Amino acid sequence: MVENHAVSSHGEDHGHGSIVSYIVGFILSVVLTVASFWIVLAHALSNSATVIALGVLAVIQIFVQVSFFLHVSAAPEQRSEVVSFLFSVFVALVICFGTLFVMHNVGHLMMAR
Repeated sequence: MVENHAVSSHGEDHGHGSIVSYIVGFILSVVLTVASFWIVLAHALSNSATVIALGVLAVIQIFVQVSFFLHVSAAPEQRSEVVSFLFSVFVALVICFGTLFVMHNVGHLMMAR
């Protein structure tokens, strides 16, 4: 028995990028990664400026990955995907910072004795 599936009004390739967008995303990712390595290996900046520059490049890299490969955008029809993504980021941050907080307190309390 063959089931007929209705085609979405957004088209068949909704949510998928073209080959050009994947290539652009890949090139941007490689450039950002090479820039990060160059900043560290060339000692181009002071220690604090290096940390700030790596943080900025990491945030840009996240936006490149999310937009070019995960295809998450601010379009109104993708509202649920954006909310799900932001909730996932929130949960990951709570887990990471919660773990750091607990481990710091454990270390502090263990040294007090």
